[in-house]
Amino acid sequence: MCQFKSGIILRNRVVLTPDGNESHTDLLNQLGMEDNYMNASKAFVKAELIPKHGNRAADASEWTYRADQDIVPDWYETNAGRYEMEFRNAVRDYMHKRICVICNRAWTVMKTDETGTYYLMDGSLGKSEFGESNNYADSYVRRNLNNSDLARDLREEFGERLSPIRTNLLSLDGLKDYGEVDGDILAIPTLDLYRECREHILNSDGRWWLATPNSTPSGCSSGCVHYVDAGGDVDYDWCDAFGAVRPFFILPS
Repeated sequence: MCQFKSGIILRNRVVLTPDGNESHTDLLNQLGMEDNYMNASKAFVKAELIPKHGNRAADASEWTYRADQDIVPDWYETNAGRYEMEFRNAVRDYMHKRICVICNRAWTVMKTDETGTYYLMDGSLGKSEFGESNNYADSYVRRNLNNSDLARDLREEFGERLSPIRTNLLSLDGLKDYGEVDGDILAIPTLDLYRECREHILNSDGRWWLATPNSTPSGCSSGCVHYVDAGGDVDYDWCDAFGAVRPFFILPS
């Protein structure tokens, strides 16, 4: 399985995979090259630069490089160090254009509006059950975010500049049992926020929770909540399943 960040090394250039698709084979198809033994031995090297412990905030010089094929062209083998450095530089430039580092974490800008600039974590704080029910207000996810070291670090860094987040817990089937949650400085996106900002959100390595319930006690169930999978698609699962926690915060623009 291709890992973040993947690309193809050609003799005279590096081509990185597009956002949301780390497949070497798909990229080769876009380049008009077949992914076969002959081309692997003559024309290209499938490469990956993998952040240590998944920390994309670390400089690319600290990431793990690997050539993802058993045979490589002679031109690569005789200058492997040079081509590795070219690949690292390409990934470093890619990351500088897409992320910012705040409190030793990587973040991407989802959107900017009258409330401020929304920063979504590029990665996660780890995996967790959602909660005993699909009500985000009472969830393990929200409790852990509010008590997290990250929340403390953000308060120390930005203080009163942090904009309080209002999370509308309208269910997918249109029920308002859970109302709104207001005042948190860290939260996970709702389905509506995710849909609004989808084109600006980088895919993750696994599925991550959204705050939107599938239904509520006055509907069909309080047991299921939505998540985003590794490919960016939305689905739902039981709230006692495990998903990654990918928070955002807001600063005035």
